[in-house]
Amino acid sequence: MAIMPGMPGGPGAPAGGGVALLRTEGFNNYAAEFSPFHDGLIAVASSQYFGIVGNGRQYVARVGPGGSAQIVRHFDTQDGLYDCSWNEANENQLASASGDGSIKLWDLNSTDGFPIRNFKEHTQECASVDWNLVTKASFVSASWDGTIKLWDPNAPMAVRTFAEHMGSVYNCQWSPRHPNLCISCSADSTVKVFDINQPHSATTVHAHENEVLTVDWNKYNEFLFASGSVDRTIRVFDVRNPQKPISVLAGHDFAVRRLKFSPHDANLIASSSYDMSVNLWRMDREDALVMRCQQHSEFVMGLDFSLFRPNTIVSASWDEHVCVFDYTQGPPPRIPPPPKRPGLPPTLQGGGPR
Repeated sequence: MAIMPGMPGGPGAPAGGGVALLRTEGFNNYAAEFSPFHDGLIAVASSQYFGIVGNGRQYVARVGPGGSAQIVRHFDTQDGLYDCSWNEANENQLASASGDGSIKLWDLNSTDGFPIRNFKEHTQECASVDWNLVTKASFVSASWDGTIKLWDPNAPMAVRTFAEHMGSVYNCQWSPRHPNLCISCSADSTVKVFDINQPHSATTVHAHENEVLTVDWNKYNEFLFASGSVDRTIRVFDVRNPQKPISVLAGHDFAVRRLKFSPHDANLIASSSYDMSVNLWRMDREDALVMRCQQHSEFVMGLDFSLFRPNTIVSASWDEHVCVFDYTQGPPPRIPPPPKRPGLPPTLQGGGPR
């Protein structure tokens, strides 16, 4: 596996009010997603040795009352995992995007630790997987091979492949309103909107001058989306008039790795970055950056809002920690970095700037 795009150069105890920590010892975290079915249940996709070499592990963890956090299940893979998504139609299933190009479907009720399905058509790393929020019957994957694939979990092959991007595709997200619309972003600096019933993209937006690493739809306004880039900015667009952004949010020091619109507040965006921070932004304020959280000591790769707790966010980092916190309580306290692992070369000890 290669270095990820845009980079510069057991149970955990709660730490402070409104904060729960989960340690993923020996595994560096790439993505986290709250369950749409169960309050406090979180899927975490992770990789050994920062995803450069080594195995992967899909964690399922639970945050309980009082900030307790524990791992309730994990699945091991031969290659690193870069993303994960819950099956919107089955509370016990989730999909993982793997560095070998495959998507693995897991069932929490399985007893053997193997995936119940393995979808393998991408020819390079699979960077993103997302389950349809409306029909709940399909999912999309995006890959460094430049393609987006539509999958029916019961079909042996991809239903459709879109190959319009001119570079690696880093993220693809379903619309929360329209069953056939998804949005993607790429190393080619564009964001594309696809109607899965049409052979070609419906809209192409030259969103940034650099690689675009992350994209998301507004949950309240069906026409708004935001993109995050290596250029360190978040740009908000109206798909009806995408020639220029309606807002540019600047405040990260390195590439924006992940962003999410809040499912509870139409104006709230959370973002995470290779600058090791999580930022909160309000689109209805001139001074949009309202909070900067710096609890992590490595790149913050994963981010999600809880559907059940309006003020709760999970962040997942290369520092072997997952942090669940209530942002109304202020920024979480700094998490002590994990100890250096003896015998590892410096390139595998940590990627973040010191």
